[in-house]
Amino acid sequence: MASLCNRCALRLRKAAQTETSHLSKRTFSSSASRQRGPLPTFNEASNEELNNVLSTMREKHFVPAYMHKQEHKLITKSKYRQQLIDNPQTGIVGGEEITLRPIDTRTEIPARGGLLARALNLIINGESKDWQNIPKLLQGLKEGVKKPATDAQMEKIVRKGFQTKQLGVIIQCLYQAEQTGMTLKSEAVLRTFLGGLHDLAQQSGWQKGAVSKALREVNVVSQLLEAKEHGTGGTLRPHDPRTRPEVLGVFLELAAVYAYKYDGQTDSEGLVKAYARRLISNIEKSQMKPSELQLLERSKQWPMLQAIPVWHGLSLAEKMLGKEMPERQAASKAIAEYEVALRGLAAELEARNPAEGTYDYQALNAWRQCIRD
Repeated sequence: MASLCNRCALRLRKAAQTETSHLSKRTFSSSASRQRGPLPTFNEASNEELNNVLSTMREKHFVPAYMHKQEHKLITKSKYRQQLIDNPQTGIVGGEEITLRPIDTRTEIPARGGLLARALNLIINGESKDWQNIPKLLQGLKEGVKKPATDAQMEKIVRKGFQTKQLGVIIQCLYQAEQTGMTLKSEAVLRTFLGGLHDLAQQSGWQKGAVSKALREVNVVSQLLEAKEHGTGGTLRPHDPRTRPEVLGVFLELAAVYAYKYDGQTDSEGLVKAYARRLISNIEKSQMKPSELQLLERSKQWPMLQAIPVWHGLSLAEKMLGKEMPERQAASKAIAEYEVALRGLAAELEARNPAEGTYDYQALNAWRQCIRD
């Protein structure tokens, strides 16, 4: 019996050695499995429950996903289970030496979706340091299990990131789009991020620090949209964010508010004029007609919220630039059309008498907070 166990152990060691040799030969291979980054290692969380959830996600989902086929067979095939228990082996997984532990894929792997939902909720409702695990969590999902977070989950991360002042983490995820999967190509991510920048400035009462911060991050967005991970690179295509009025509207609004309130109502750097020219040009090219704007039922009022910065930015730009306003006639026409449409929507919302904190209230408040003096 002892000799049989020895033979089994020998076979297992040979299999592991063969795989190790196989790995070393494939280090520079173009295989997708070798293009994965390092195995994510989570930071210590603020509570034990989150630590346990992240540890389970890593051990049961990420580690197996980053393994090569031979290593994966060793931990998942029932015929190797007892051998692996009796004769522990290690393997290099994602650049890290890992003890290979047997896993029963039928009973010992908790549902990834449930783990992810718990992890996100615990991070979002946890402490600041917990947010540092978001990029690593997204990386493991995209690079490892090849199941990136959904648009709805990404949107939630961005929205809650703004609410909890974790904008730096969101920016990090966007810069690491290839690893995290968070990209401005996602309509949900793009509009939530831009909406967050608008809210950051507006909800402060347009204070200088908040407007300046939002304007800096707008420059980050502008740069990211030039990258293929977030756009179409050097080629402008239909519906390109770089030409869409609702995107350019936020760019212009923040530049115009800063110049109007904190730069003597002058466009000293020429930024307002440049954004105004781009916006007016693309309003004329787009299919968007302010008269077609409508309110939504039981949903965030995105059409109105995206139109407000367009009107706000153009109206402030016109006040500052005067005769220097690009395409003055077209600009005046656009300002008038947007104002008529937005006043109508605001009147509809007022008639609903929305409660504070509701989607309708948020949209109505965004309109009321525009600078009109």
